[in-house]
Amino acid sequence: MTVAALIVAAGRGTRVGATIPKQYLTVAGTPILRWTIDAFASHPNVDMVQVAIHPKDRPYYDAAIDGLDILNPVAGGASRQESVRLGLESLMVHGPEKVLIHDGARPFPDAALINRVISVLDDVPAALAALPVSDTLKREAGDGFAG
Repeated sequence: MTVAALIVAAGRGTRVGATIPKQYLTVAGTPILRWTIDAFASHPNVDMVQVAIHPKDRPYYDAAIDGLDILNPVAGGASRQESVRLGLESLMVHGPEKVLIHDGARPFPDAALINRVISVLDDVPAALAALPVSDTLKREAGDGFAG
């Protein structure tokens, strides 16, 4: 059973307000994207990792993946959906039986969660991992304010 991880990292992260996209900002001295890739690249049940990046981010990407043995990146599209499509198309030549899709700016998926998603794909054609929300959420009341 061949399992591929497709990491979508072509977004610009403009809401963060940083000079570089958020997936290349560092946490504990390591780019966020590197933490994300490491979680999948080091997982014993993931056979390959493909990353969709913005073409202008190649220098940041190369620095982030230094020393890793993963597939060459694919250029992402104008939207997340398009980046996923382009990533999936690039994986076709490798013929994975399962593909895990994950956001590059979400750096700490744990091995148990990855295992659960891989396992459930034995029984269903697609699955979505969902975790409880720990943040405070407010519902907008229609006038731009929380009610």
